[in-house]
Order: sequence, then structure tokens, then C-alpha cells
Amino acid sequence: MPFLDVLEGLSPWWWVAAAFALGALEMITGTAVLIWVALATLVMAILNALVPTLSGELQVALFAALSMAITFAGRWAMQRFGDGGATHATLNRRSNHLIGRTAKVLDYDAGSNSGAVEIEGMRWRATWAAGQASATGETVRVRAASGMNLTVETVA
Repeated sequence: MPFLDVLEGLSPWWWVAAAFALGALEMITGTAVLIWVALATLVMAILNALVPTLSGELQVALFAALSMAITFAGRWAMQRFGDGGATHATLNRRSNHLIGRTAKVLDYDAGSNSGAVEIEGMRWRATWAAGQASATGETVRVRAASGMNLTVETVA
């Protein structure tokens, strides 16, 4: 194709410039997609430097194939070896910040083994661990949190 003939005499530095442009676009968008295409562009710069006689059609075909291969390989590697989208246990879960802290018992119902505790002036619903009981005014320790309900145990 005549419009791809422009690529035949092109310096590898054009591929490097395109890679940096794609990298900059990745930083702006934060999509985690363009980074793989930018890496494919850098590989094309190396290939173009090693084999400067590549035809324009072959360069475009290699670039497309490299982009797909590096994208799939990179996403697989990130899923396999990356953080896996792991979230911090307390991120957006305010009650999880309370685990291990002490609280003052505001009320306790022995029949349901539940009641309310206060931590830093905030009232929280609480369920006592099996076999545990408390009286109003005692201190308990938060053992677990589920939503707005805390599981507490008496402090020895």
C-alpha cells in the first residue's frame, strides 16, 4: 500500500517518540492499557533499528501482533504476580479500624448476648463472643467487625 511506504525509511526514533507519547497518554488516563502498547512500540523501535529494511506493511503487522501479545502477556503477568487487586483490610471499612481497641460497655442484654459499646464517643452495636458477658461500664476489646456490628470480648 502506498501510504505505508512512509514507514520504510523512517528512523527508529519515531517509534521511540510514539512510545513516549503513548506512555504520557497512559499517565494522563491511568487505564493500564496503553502501557502495553507503548512497550510494543519500544520493541518495534528496536526491531526497526536492527532491521531497517522492514516494509511498512510488515511494520504495521508486527506492531499489531506485538501490541496484542504484550497486552495479553502483561495483563496475565499482573494478574498472576501483581497485587491482584488486593485491598487494604481497613480501606472504606471504618469498623475494621476498631479491631484490637478497647471500648466501654453502654448496655448489655444477656438474653441476646448483645448490646452497645462506646469508642471515642461513638456508639456501636456489639455482640459478645461465646461464653463472654459484661456489665455496664466495663471495658471490652473489639475482636472482629462486620459492617456496623462489633464482636467484643471481655478484657482480663
